[in-house]
Amino acid sequence: MAVRAEEIEAKAKLAAQRVFGHLEGERLIPRFIDSYIMGFDRPTLKNPPDQFRERSNQLGRAALLLLGRLTAEKCSGQFTRFRLGPLKIADGDARRRFQGKFWQSVAAELKISPEAGAELAREAEDYSDPARRATLFRERIAPLLDPAPQMKDKAEHAGQKFYEALEKVAAQVAARVSTQSS
Repeated sequence: MAVRAEEIEAKAKLAAQRVFGHLEGERLIPRFIDSYIMGFDRPTLKNPPDQFRERSNQLGRAALLLLGRLTAEKCSGQFTRFRLGPLKIADGDARRRFQGKFWQSVAAELKISPEAGAELAREAEDYSDPARRATLFRERIAPLLDPAPQMKDKAEHAGQKFYEALEKVAAQVAARVSTQSS
């Protein structure tokens, strides 16, 4: 059962909109940073403001890349060529088309060029190995969250919790996209 191109595009656009709805509407990044700062009594992390803003932007980019990768994987996993009871045969072409359209839709949401969206997709490939992605994310965001070496373990632990939260968001987005009818 082949999936129509319009259906793939609609689902990719919805997934991108949902990702941004969670990141911006629920203010995931600022809430994460603020909970860390308050939880470990680290108000000095917000000073100087320009460095804090730069670290926050980098943290937001890392979260977008991971959430985008997780969402694209979970959503594209819904496309099957054949299904017989528990047996499913994946539709690789539909998956690839979905992932490409998803990153194009992310670029449109960010109001950046399609080429910049393709660059985001390439960067998100860093998280392609499920066995390593949590560790990689944790290690990348810990110094952005708290650059103090003595706080590295606490920042990595907070990064792991944030990773788990992003996994849940990706699952919610995928569930919503799968129920969307074209």
